[in-house]
Amino acid sequence: MRVIYSLLLICSLAFSATLTPSQMQLAKSAGFSDADIKKGLNKNSKKESIDIGKKQVVRNDVKKITETKKNIEEGTRIKRYGSLFFNNKNKLDPYSVPTPNNYNINYGDKLSLKIYGAKNESFELEVDKNGNINIPQVSELKIIGLQYKDIQKLVMDEVKKAYPNSTNILLNISEFTSIQVTITGLVNAPGLYNLSSFSTIKDALITSGGILKNGSYRNIYLKRAGKTYKTFDLYSLIRYGNTNIDTVLKSGDVILVKPINKEIKLTGEVNYNALFELKNGENFRDLLNFAAGFNPKANKNAIKLKRYENNSIEVYTLSKDELYKYTPKSGDEIHIYPTSELSAKLVKIVGNVIVPSEKSIPGDNKLSTLLKNELKQFGKNGYFLNDTNYEFAVVKNDNNLQGFNIDNVLNKKEDIDLKIGDVITIFKNSEFKEKPYVYANGEVVNDKKRKYDFSDGMTISNLFDMVGFNSEIIEKDSNFRTTLNVDKSKVQITRYENNSKTTFLVNTNTNKNFKLKKYDEVKFFDFSKVNDEMKVSIKGEVFIPGSYNINENTTINDIVNISGGLTKKALMARFEISRYYTEGNERKRKVLALDMNKALNLKIKIFEDDEITIFPIANWNEKMYVELKGLVRYPGKYAIEQGEKLSSVILRAGGFLQNSFVEGAVFTREEIRLLQEKRLEESLDRLNDQIVKSSADAQGLGEEKDGAVKKLQAVKQLEKQAKANRPIGRVSLNLYYDLNRFMNSTYDLVLKDKDILYIPSINDTVSVVGEVLNQNTFVYDSELDTDDYLSKAGGITDLAHEEYIYIVKANGETQKYESNYFWGNDKKMFKGDTIVVPMQFDSMSDIKFAKDVSQILYQFAITAASLKTVGGI
Repeated sequence: MRVIYSLLLICSLAFSATLTPSQMQLAKSAGFSDADIKKGLNKNSKKESIDIGKKQVVRNDVKKITETKKNIEEGTRIKRYGSLFFNNKNKLDPYSVPTPNNYNINYGDKLSLKIYGAKNESFELEVDKNGNINIPQVSELKIIGLQYKDIQKLVMDEVKKAYPNSTNILLNISEFTSIQVTITGLVNAPGLYNLSSFSTIKDALITSGGILKNGSYRNIYLKRAGKTYKTFDLYSLIRYGNTNIDTVLKSGDVILVKPINKEIKLTGEVNYNALFELKNGENFRDLLNFAAGFNPKANKNAIKLKRYENNSIEVYTLSKDELYKYTPKSGDEIHIYPTSELSAKLVKIVGNVIVPSEKSIPGDNKLSTLLKNELKQFGKNGYFLNDTNYEFAVVKNDNNLQGFNIDNVLNKKEDIDLKIGDVITIFKNSEFKEKPYVYANGEVVNDKKRKYDFSDGMTISNLFDMVGFNSEIIEKDSNFRTTLNVDKSKVQITRYENNSKTTFLVNTNTNKNFKLKKYDEVKFFDFSKVNDEMKVSIKGEVFIPGSYNINENTTINDIVNISGGLTKKALMARFEISRYYTEGNERKRKVLALDMNKALNLKIKIFEDDEITIFPIANWNEKMYVELKGLVRYPGKYAIEQGEKLSSVILRAGGFLQNSFVEGAVFTREEIRLLQEKRLEESLDRLNDQIVKSSADAQGLGEEKDGAVKKLQAVKQLEKQAKANRPIGRVSLNLYYDLNRFMNSTYDLVLKDKDILYIPSINDTVSVVGEVLNQNTFVYDSELDTDDYLSKAGGITDLAHEEYIYIVKANGETQKYESNYFWGNDKKMFKGDTIVVPMQFDSMSDIKFAKDVSQILYQFAITAASLKTVGGI
């Protein structure tokens, strides 16, 4: 029934008509509020289905779609994209492919060593339980944990010393040991597996029989030593052939397959029909890329998006560009129609007719001509069913609904121009009839039922007995639980009569038998919202802080008991009461500092609106820790006291090791990281606000619209980068190997909880990143300056912002690279420095926007360069 009322509302706006009281009552009977009616009057709605409470009415036209179209829509059973990957059961043969350079040697691996020269030698070397191999004349070499490329260099260097007359040395892995990994989560056969030490994540997944239908192909986690080591995305391998994402496993690794986050069904005229999995941040453009795009028959202006949300189904017909503006939701179904299917000049006639069918649009495109042609062939009684409502019918297309009077159309008093795909719906009179009701409103009313059948003589007391009320809610924006108590002394009634709407208040204490009328809307109130209550609040060192009701005799003892009592951290010598009073025409506050023991003994009285604060005992804080990582003698977490300095903890950790690179130390602070993240989010929000404002100001569709689209794309890209380049909260400092010197410097910081100091090893390199032909890291040479390193990187590209090249020093400081041909310049580079060449951003005639974007890109580069300086934290 709600469909009928929704159509009435929408068509009323189309004809600029005012709803009659009876129509308003019908709308109210369907459960619409005034706000719903205003929302319903929107002729540009693209929704093809309308929510009825928790059910969805599917129009009769859906039942009459031809079998051919149904096959196009549904097709055969749609498989998951990538599921065929697990049909191939071939297992990895580690001896059929070259050993990768990054392969980590394991206990039990066997190596074949051949030495050619004056005397040929051949040895089979097994990695023993201590991680060593024993080569005659060379003695033991510890190789466990090293990569294959490093072992080759180590062995050859040592063998050449022991066999100086050798002409050629060959080292290969002749036998691989096995490793034991755990495969868990949503796989066909989870458990413990013995695999070749050469195995990777994909090999393990194939061995486990593949992933279950509700398991993710894109969020596969490799856990190593209890921490997430890598995330594996099977799509990257299947779609783009990217093998770099795979990883050689180690014994003890755990592979965890998580549930699917977002699954989209894609069918029709694309190169790959399947169920696709999307990650957060990916859009419908990414979806089409995974499906290898549209095929030549696709109609890019007629794409169906079917969406399930809020217990309803919504169907949209969109162009490709319109689809790309939507954010994908799990369960979405996308169907791409062929060009020929929607180009036929057809409309549908459904509803209260004898034979619902598709009809060709007449030559003049008029609804009146179509109906007259049908009646000429069948007659009025042979075409329309009994009980047809001739005063109201609807023409519906993708963009709007338009109501019409059948008799007026047949008599040419009104007419409608038909369009391809229109659906003409004929109703019967019985659909517009419903039993009278009254409607219960207000936050205290349970949403499960708000309409109640009306009967003659029904009173407000009767309705109180019938309505289901909420007992309590928890407010999300506070820590307090608020109990909802229905006020039974007053209700507000909105009534439709005499072609008008009136609202009035009824005092049920004096008028308990007030009589209701059909279609009345009765609003019930929470007692606390419409009556003054005496309340106080208590916070601090009590077990249940909150706001509590009091009476004229409430004492501090009562409030402490209600709030669960004092915690062991409570300071008994002093607590505060903020008390409010009115003086003249002004509300004022005074603060009382009291002793808790005395207050409890005296049972001091508490007044309305008092705010009680219980403080903790001084220095009763949670334990604070800082962490030292890298090349200190005893790395780890250290408990600290208030006011303790960095030098103190470094001394406790045994000082620095000999090859520590103190000039490149990275010191991070949690509160700085949170502040940097907040500023980054504010910058992105500011850019989004600029886009909204510029879009609102733009009137045309030309360059202004293109500029807005480009800005939106730029911000989306920045948001994507922001997820991958989270700030680390680095604080730049100069750390000296001589701790006595450091103690006397301004850089000896007072520590805070969760501070981290990372001491890297000696960094003999200089990195060049950004817009250069060859981003790379080069061996440090004291004879080379900034220009030399830029030349080694192939020089800057055409996209480089040459005026804003900067250098991130090893200690985190940044300096701008400037060249002055008249006065000379300081181009000297030092170990661990990183040269950043930013990209010239297209300002799109908006200097402020470009400046904000450049600032964000600068922050990304600083974070990345800081991490690169020490090889990551």
